Amino acid sequence: MVFLRPLLAAGIALAMAGTVATASPVTRNDALALAKKGKTSQQIVRQAFPGSQMKKLPQKTMKVLVADQARQVVLQGKTALRLVDEGRRGAAGGTQVAVGHRILVKRFGRTGFAVTDLDVPGAKSRKMVGPVRLDSGSAETGIRMSDPLELRYRGSLRVVTSSGRTMAVINQTSTENYVKGVLPGQMPPEWGNQAPEALVAGAVAARSTALHVESAVKGKFNATADDPLYLGIDGERPQTNAAIDQSRGWGLVLANRPLEAEFPVVPGDVTVFQPEAGKPSQVAFAKNTVVPGSKPGLGGQAVQAAMGFQGTPYVWGGSKPGGFDCSGLTYYVFGQLGMRIPRVAEDQARVGAYVPFAQLKPGDTVFFADSSGYIGHMGLYIGGGRMVHAPQTGDVVKVTDISSGRYFERFAGGRRYSP
Repeated sequence: MVFLRPLLAAGIALAMAGTVATASPVTRNDALALAKKGKTSQQIVRQAFPGSQMKKLPQKTMKVLVADQARQVVLQGKTALRLVDEGRRGAAGGTQVAVGHRILVKRFGRTGFAVTDLDVPGAKSRKMVGPVRLDSGSAETGIRMSDPLELRYRGSLRVVTSSGRTMAVINQTSTENYVKGVLPGQMPPEWGNQAPEALVAGAVAARSTALHVESAVKGKFNATADDPLYLGIDGERPQTNAAIDQSRGWGLVLANRPLEAEFPVVPGDVTVFQPEAGKPSQVAFAKNTVVPGSKPGLGGQAVQAAMGFQGTPYVWGGSKPGGFDCSGLTYYVFGQLGMRIPRVAEDQARVGAYVPFAQLKPGDTVFFADSSGYIGHMGLYIGGGRMVHAPQTGDVVKVTDISSGRYFERFAGGRRYSP
């Protein structure tokens, strides 16, 4: 999986109505300091994003990739759910799933799905055309996905085909629900106890960005975004939820479009991601291994090869020059050099030798994780605090800075395959 596309820093030039406005970046910690001085959320965002306008924006359906390349999916609800086979004519209303029943989804044939109610003794699998969607409606408890991840989501979960015989899971939910699941990963919820206007300003920026991305890819892709900071219901916190409810619907508009906005994080503002006690990241704690086919000096060649694919579209499960996902790019370039590494990111994080941020060299793979230690993205380090990577659906292979911002904040470690 991959991060939501890198956001525009507040200090870039903003073009509007034929003029250009520039501003000094207002960082996340700056927003906190302004709120402590008594500035309102509206004053904070006005200073952070000059030239933009505050406006009530309509709700959209966010489609968030929450799992990919899953061999099976298990879903469950604390309320009655609706199971829909989107590929079968006349099945729009779906069928009801009993409270608490676990629904197992697997691939069937080349394109179909086999769906089984695990809590009905002797139940046979139902063959579905797919995509398969499980809907919780407006239930506050949402849907629990216990496999491949243990997380809960509001709205519906849609299971679609991915590479090979695997599946991807897309959470379809409202803009407000999406922001509730992502804001705690962007601004510390405890700020709501001392400077709540900072969280309100963060909610406005997060909502604006969500609607910007939704507008950019509308009608073109299965998923609007793919963001490991989004943890659904389990990522929500009372302080951030209060800030989101207080600013409900309000966003920033520039040139009649929702603005892609963030309060950047810079070195010194935040501690680099560290695995939590009891939840060790496989990046930092996996044993050092020798990658088959590894030779000295291949890291630099891998960088050169990967840089040559800049502009190649991101494709889920892609591992060929026509399209790559994040781990597919590294799998391909190292494979062309005779090295045999695993296909997916979490497995690539277990091979080679561990490298901390300060010791990264060109050709090292770099990994990014959420607070639970789950790896959501990876890239190939090229030096100078930058990586080349395949970011997300709707984007292309490109170079991105990892020395600040969300990548810096979620850096979970590097691995070196070539000594």
